[in-house]
Amino acid sequence: MKKIKFMMLLSVAIGLGSCSTNTQAVYWVNSSQVESSAGAGKMQCLQVYKGDNLSKAQWEAFCASIEGFTFEEGYFKKIEVSEKPLKDVSAGTPNITYTLVREIEKVKDSRFDLQGEWKLVSMGEMVITSEAQPTLKLNISEMKVNGSDSCNTFMGSIKTLTDKELVFGDLASTLMLCAQKMEVADAFGMAMQKVRQYQLKGDQLLLTDEQGGVLLTFAKK
Repeated sequence: MKKIKFMMLLSVAIGLGSCSTNTQAVYWVNSSQVESSAGAGKMQCLQVYKGDNLSKAQWEAFCASIEGFTFEEGYFKKIEVSEKPLKDVSAGTPNITYTLVREIEKVKDSRFDLQGEWKLVSMGEMVITSEAQPTLKLNISEMKVNGSDSCNTFMGSIKTLTDKELVFGDLASTLMLCAQKMEVADAFGMAMQKVRQYQLKGDQLLLTDEQGGVLLTFAKK
């Protein structure tokens, strides 16, 4: 009888011990992934934040897999995860396994409404025609921009992007001369440097200056 009781207590102790190694954590997962070096190559990693204030999130690359979790570009997800430490793992092998417990919240990232290709439809008083029509392509997940000023192609970075603010970094451009298009091309380049905010109105994207004045109006291409 004493032996049976001892074995039962031992089993409970072992069970409690194994359970105590598992911890529960709550993460916010970013709406885009980040490229990270992994050994000899590169891989796409999640970005996670363990705080509560999503608007002030400090994202960290998270390259481990979370069993049961599905990443969706363009959506923030708040999830509960079980973290289980592993013993006696070899060097270079993850020493924690992660398993999704539940998805707590899913929030659309409105910035991804800017994603894709746009064509210029108006720029101040200037007449925009299909023969001299600048274009813009925004890659939100990589924070990159490229396009054409109607004469030269350009590319660069998106320096700042919030639900209202949009600031481009330095833009590199080809250096062709197009006699019939330079007025539009030059005005477009100057306007792009002044962009500080944006508005989405239906199918149109309005890029504005610091005071909210409309500089460029685009339609989805």
